[in-house]
Amino acid sequence: MNMKAIDDQLILELQRSLTAIISETNGISLNDTMELLENAETVKTKPHLMAQIKSFKTLLNHFDQDEVQIDSLLNHPISEALFLFFKNFPLPYREEHIHLTGSLSADFIFPRIKKLLNGKNKAIYEKIISDTYGEDFIPIETVEQVDHMIRLKEGEFFEQYLKILLLPKLILTSRKVHEEAAYHMAKELKTKYNVGFIRLKFTLSRVTSMEGEQIPGAGKLTEEDVVLGLYDGFKKFQQEEPDFDFILAPSFRKEPNFYDKQNYQSKEEHFISQVESLLKILEKHPKLRKVVCEVDTVGNEKDLYRKSHFNEMKYGFRKLQFKGFKIRSHHGEVWYTLRKGIQAVDNAMNIWHIDTLEHGLSLGINPNYYFHSLYQRVLQNNLKHLPLKEGSIEYYEILDMDWTRNPTVKEKILTGEPLSMEERIIFVKTKFHTAREVEHYQHDVLNRMIQKQVSLTALPSSNTKLTRYFKDYKDHPFDWWEKKGVSLGVGTDNYITLNTNYIQEMLILLYTDPNNLKITKLLMVTSGQRHRPYISQLLWSMRNNQK
Repeated sequence: MNMKAIDDQLILELQRSLTAIISETNGISLNDTMELLENAETVKTKPHLMAQIKSFKTLLNHFDQDEVQIDSLLNHPISEALFLFFKNFPLPYREEHIHLTGSLSADFIFPRIKKLLNGKNKAIYEKIISDTYGEDFIPIETVEQVDHMIRLKEGEFFEQYLKILLLPKLILTSRKVHEEAAYHMAKELKTKYNVGFIRLKFTLSRVTSMEGEQIPGAGKLTEEDVVLGLYDGFKKFQQEEPDFDFILAPSFRKEPNFYDKQNYQSKEEHFISQVESLLKILEKHPKLRKVVCEVDTVGNEKDLYRKSHFNEMKYGFRKLQFKGFKIRSHHGEVWYTLRKGIQAVDNAMNIWHIDTLEHGLSLGINPNYYFHSLYQRVLQNNLKHLPLKEGSIEYYEILDMDWTRNPTVKEKILTGEPLSMEERIIFVKTKFHTAREVEHYQHDVLNRMIQKQVSLTALPSSNTKLTRYFKDYKDHPFDWWEKKGVSLGVGTDNYITLNTNYIQEMLILLYTDPNNLKITKLLMVTSGQRHRPYISQLLWSMRNNQK
């Protein structure tokens, strides 16, 4: 028997043991599950299983103590067994937040980008690609090369993430390709990760004057082509999997300068035109009404937090709402200051009247921890005579603090002139009162969100990898939101670009709260099935099916 066969047999045995203990305990927390599994009579007689359980428990403890990264857990045989357990769960999962561009695999992109590079506009495409990815990536010769290009690297963040999504955008210039992309996505997600519902975010129009975002051929692609192509692709897969379902959510870029300046005088004018175009498409194709019933906003939100910033899209959203559309919005994801990140969510609720908040990190970060860790970083640099880097998180947060009575302390911090002991006390007090004010504002907005029944979609990998607000995955606020009673969903964002998948996101949520998050609760959130006894019955059926 070769090593792979031995490994596969080990994973299968671990999966069977996990399925039995999870079903018999009704899906309790991960730590409790592992403890009971270790004491199970069926495991005690199998040293090879016991060794894996003990090593996983040790790793889980080391992860909790910041001694190992989460990858050590995700690569463990227990994780492979849990992956199979979740993949085999009888109910499919609801992918509540996924984008088209970052969720297309390299084997889908490669032959299509290769065709463009061999065509009459070869020089144009090569320049676009080399400007974004670097000259070393021209020519493109292999699937592996494309895979490397479309994945976010260690140390890269939100700005680079938006840039590397360019490659798939280059091929999405026809109705046919959109149809093929939708079918490919649906089949991959169902086959590999048991995803049976997709809420797809996609760009209705890619025409823009924004530098670095111009796509050759985008002007010839109509909004109708995009919607019908995606619809046909998903419907084609639905014929193979009748239980598969989907929502198409046109997503509008919210940056003030992302609009077609050649044909419109303002962003508001272009947005209204897109809204009217969308409504005409639905009038022309009534079959779309069931699946095109909500919209979203995407893009870099750092400069979109004041009330005036929201007015450009306010009337377009109002028109959609009166036609029965729900409004979802990416907010609280990135910010100059935490206060502005909360303000963005506040205005999205009050002005756009959103139904669902996507990301929402600014409502999950602990302000006291956030500001004190910032204080420690700034003080360390100050002791080294280092000025604050202009444009950094620390720089903007220091400028946002109230230094009215102590302007010289602020100047010393900004320029790197060492603070005296008395000035350090002034700094920590200023930080303390800022954190207190922000915390009050945050809780007020979160409580109003819960009262208004605005749901929230959590995206652990996206939130951790794309921002610099979390030290690691354990700081993600999913468990806190769940305890507060927030209506939650789970999504992967751009799962291929972010090197993750839906089941891996489930595992991450389990590993980051192994004491409190119950497996049954996780299954309820991710499957959308709120009836706990039914989940219990399904778990028991998994146990029985192993016999």
